[in-house]
Amino acid sequence: MRFFRLLARRMKPFTDGVFIKECIMVVIDSLCPEKRSASESVSLSPRTVCRRIEEMSDSVNDLLKTCCSNFDAFSFALDESTDMKDTAQLAIFIRGVTAALQVYEEFLQLVPLHSTTTGQDIFDAVLQCVKQHSLVLSRLVCVTTDGAPAMTGKKKGAASLLVRHCEAAGHTQPIHKVHCIIHQESLCSKSANLTDVMSVVVKVVNSILSRSLNHRQFQALTDEVNAHYGDLLYFCEVHWLSHGAMLSRVFDLQQEIATFLRQKNLPGADHFSNPQWLARLALLTDITTHLNDLNVKLQGKNILVTDMYSHITAFEVKLRMWEAQLTAGQFMHFPRIAACASDDVDLKTCVGVVTSLRGEFPSRFTGVRPLAPGFKLFTSPFDFPVDEAPAPLQMELVELQCNDELKAKYRTASPLSYFRDLFLPSNKFSNYIEHVKRIVAMFGSTYCCEQLFSKMKYTKSRIRSQLSDRHLNDILLLSTSSIDPDIESLLHGKQHQPSH
Repeated sequence: MRFFRLLARRMKPFTDGVFIKECIMVVIDSLCPEKRSASESVSLSPRTVCRRIEEMSDSVNDLLKTCCSNFDAFSFALDESTDMKDTAQLAIFIRGVTAALQVYEEFLQLVPLHSTTTGQDIFDAVLQCVKQHSLVLSRLVCVTTDGAPAMTGKKKGAASLLVRHCEAAGHTQPIHKVHCIIHQESLCSKSANLTDVMSVVVKVVNSILSRSLNHRQFQALTDEVNAHYGDLLYFCEVHWLSHGAMLSRVFDLQQEIATFLRQKNLPGADHFSNPQWLARLALLTDITTHLNDLNVKLQGKNILVTDMYSHITAFEVKLRMWEAQLTAGQFMHFPRIAACASDDVDLKTCVGVVTSLRGEFPSRFTGVRPLAPGFKLFTSPFDFPVDEAPAPLQMELVELQCNDELKAKYRTASPLSYFRDLFLPSNKFSNYIEHVKRIVAMFGSTYCCEQLFSKMKYTKSRIRSQLSDRHLNDILLLSTSSIDPDIESLLHGKQHQPSH
């Protein structure tokens, strides 16, 4: 069973079992040929691999259902993408918190949508998943989506339909609808795109990389001059970090690119010889590097939404600082611009790009900004004004802020471990703990869904395009879930079935 588990974790084809058995037999013949007959009878046929993966997936689903039943609060992350066969696949993740403040972030299901992908279709799929896992919607606190109209529409979006369904069922808890913070940050970054610079860079990179001869000759040139990088990178609109990676590589190889363009008489050579244009490239590269750094901080599994929001607010403060510094001609946080001659740098353009970004950020993140007071109540309970707290929490907040022992220990631990280790044993702050559970259970982004789609495209590739929806879901569940199948129970009562 552990072999089949490993095969699923690595998302390998079912037919690899036959090849692996051949390898095992070669090793056995070399090391212990007397055991050949015993090993030869083990079946690793595609059908056997398929059955074992189905059984382990069912086991994980049963354990996941039990885990979900212990959640006091939970949230959904929803995103949709298409597979190799153009089938729309809806990824559903759950993030839940138990009474002991243990946090679980798990993949629930990949639901195929073979027809339309309207808000109603997505809502129906989510509701079916809720029923399959016996989830109690009165504990739902948040729905985080990718921001597509079918997800976020006020009337017919899946999130709105789910909220109205809960209200109709008599569930009175507030349910927040959040647009993925990472996606919104990516949308904000587009306002900093100097179109005239970016269009030239993309054309130059494509002219070099898209033609085999040009590509080989450029690589030879970078080897000849011992350049720090040996090649350029493509820019892909849907990849969050490719924008900055490409610009950094182009800026670092600007001399090699200029030489190559002149030698080949390719368009763009004049730009890479123009110091004013190169200064604009430096500006775009520096600001994109800062945006990429922010994007990386927002990525990852099990990140609290409060931490993500603090990164956003910190970046907004940085934008105000950079605007003032650039206005004064100070470039300490923009090293590539600082390396340019002062006469080549257009301060008006520099300030304009940062101002544009500073104006874009406040218009985004509308789903989480109203939650900022609740976030602060979670992260800074000892500094939060008591009269601004919800009425059920005010008495407990007074007790908490007047407890010098708890205040002293707060600075030595993370908020979640602090509440888990000190609050729960005291049984004194039940209302505040409920607030903590609701905050901790929230998804800040659909990063987990995007990760799953990468695995989906690897698993259901061009050479495995006939993989069924059931088996695709089974493989992704076993490769993604932190819950291990109950292998001992699966092995109990199994009879040995020799290979024929």
